[in-house]
Amino acid sequence: MKGPYQVYFERARVPIVAVDGLGRIRESNPAFHAALGRSAAELRGRPAEGLLAPGEREAQWPYWRLLATGRLDAYRTWIRLVRGDGSVIVARVSASVEPRRNGLPWRAVAVLDEVAPEAPALGRLQSEVLRLVAAGASNQEIARRLYITRQAVDYHLARLRAKFGADSRSALVGRAFVLGVFVHGMWPPTLCPVRPDDRAGPGGSYSTPRN
Repeated sequence: MKGPYQVYFERARVPIVAVDGLGRIRESNPAFHAALGRSAAELRGRPAEGLLAPGEREAQWPYWRLLATGRLDAYRTWIRLVRGDGSVIVARVSASVEPRRNGLPWRAVAVLDEVAPEAPALGRLQSEVLRLVAAGASNQEIARRLYITRQAVDYHLARLRAKFGADSRSALVGRAFVLGVFVHGMWPPTLCPVRPDDRAGPGGSYSTPRN
């Protein structure tokens, strides 16, 4: 980034990264370094796809190709990224193209609107217990509706609190919503049919490709 936007780029609290036409990281701001747990030196010149969690490259490539060829101006999606310590985070990314004077794409600029640790994997029964807790059901109600014992509900709740690092029911539900386990804006709570890295994602959108 050059000129009057340099200060904003450096001081912005949201993570921002610029990737050139060959997919290499050109610039990244301190907020991006903190989110990814990597230094500027580690990131500069590195292929951006090296930050993607397994399976993400195949999912993202069609849209990156449209950006690189100028057929897509911008798009927004959820993506899984690998931090320097090997942990995975989920981020909602808004990517847009900065064109050259001749109109051809020069580089893509991506802003991570939301960043959170990847939600832990849940089995079917644990998912249903969590959904009913989020809806306000008591342990007795959960046991009755899922045809399991009250002790089994207590066990699954303890496991869920441990997985989410929550010390109470309210903290458990709050973290589940933040990590994208539930569909945003729906009540009663509805489990996401696909994890938050779904290409359309909660609130995700794409601009229309140009011919």
